[in-house]
Amino acid sequence: MLRLTFEMGRKRTPLNPMIPALFGALVKRGSSDYRGVPTLECPCGCNTFIACISFSEEREVAGYLCDGACASCGSLVSLPTPIDYEEEE
Repeated sequence: MLRLTFEMGRKRTPLNPMIPALFGALVKRGSSDYRGVPTLECPCGCNTFIACISFSEEREVAGYLCDGACASCGSLVSLPTPIDYEEEE
């Protein structure tokens, strides 16, 4: 069973233990870690991410992990959720 923890402030959220196993070679060694603030674009300028998602029986996205990797530079990022958009309004 996975137990995810989220904390605000200077302390970074620990990397989900599934991420290295799932992303493996896609996450480059020595890549930056920009996790903590959900983002629509990596600091490198890329807006495409590698993410772990699950699908419902209706073939729609049912859920996803909030840790992701930039498809261009491989940096770790926090992916946005609908609630992040509501907080901006």
